[in-house]
Amino acid sequence: MATYKSSGKLDLESPAVEFIEHLTRKKNHVSFFFAAVDLRFEVEPKDSETRAVTMSIHGNLTESYKTIKATFTVAPGEDMTATCLAYTFEFEKISHNIEDKKIVESLLTFISLSDVSYKRKFKHNSIDTGYPAEKYFKDFVNAFENDDEVEMGGVDWQKRTFTVSFISAPSMMENFETIKVTITIIPKKEGSRVKWSIEVEKIDDDTQEPDSFLFIACSIRETIQSKFGN
Repeated sequence: MATYKSSGKLDLESPAVEFIEHLTRKKNHVSFFFAAVDLRFEVEPKDSETRAVTMSIHGNLTESYKTIKATFTVAPGEDMTATCLAYTFEFEKISHNIEDKKIVESLLTFISLSDVSYKRKFKHNSIDTGYPAEKYFKDFVNAFENDDEVEMGGVDWQKRTFTVSFISAPSMMENFETIKVTITIIPKKEGSRVKWSIEVEKIDDDTQEPDSFLFIACSIRETIQSKFGN
């Protein structure tokens, strides 16, 4: 049984201490472009003195390994605002099936997007709006009903939720058999929040790469934003 390591550095935007608190606020995290059953990250208790965080990695993609752990050590950069993230992945292999690169890229992308989200207060799957939830839900439904690129379904006026399936969006459908988005409008004290989740069915096993999924995620966000004025 072979054990080996993969190390490197990643430049982030956030201050070191704040980013560690943000990263470890939850114990369990899911990859942005794999389902939880395929790849998930579990945060172990952090070392507050060294600012080191260890994450154990689980899921179907890890079946060829006895254990996979990633350790991150964060230190402020020279200007005391940027963050340098030193990482080490430790793989204990059972077989020779290689998923190392996919696993490393998935977790590093998760870290990078978490950093951007925290620094810019940006949420990848929600948008806050000043519109009342009831009126906004009605306007949203009407806007998507008139969109030739999607099919609507599952409209629930009480829960203010519905689904849209993309049927005529060549740039988005190139690598995916189906793309379905569930959208929910949640009332807030002032205005409302639009939240959505994405389900995709890939054409083959080679298409579920970070760039493909992130392109879909950004395109869907832009599509939802475009409905704001409708």
